[in-house]
Amino acid sequence: MNLQATKMELIEMLISTKKATVLKKIKAILEEEQEYLTKEDYKIINARRERHLSGESKSYSWQEARQKIQNR
Repeated sequence: MNLQATKMELIEMLISTKKATVLKKIKAILEEEQEYLTKEDYKIINARRERHLSGESKSYSWQEARQKIQNR
């Protein structure tokens, strides 16, 4: 399968469609497939979570965090 050729074919099909429902479905599919965080981001988040759960890092309640921000 030639990826570029497939993309071009899909673009042509999108341009020629007259059905809004088709476009909405395709948009929904593409939005679901989008990755907002990389694998490296997840590694960092998981490492920080583990440090938090093991008590190695300091955590704050919402009230404490808000107070720290307001005092800046």
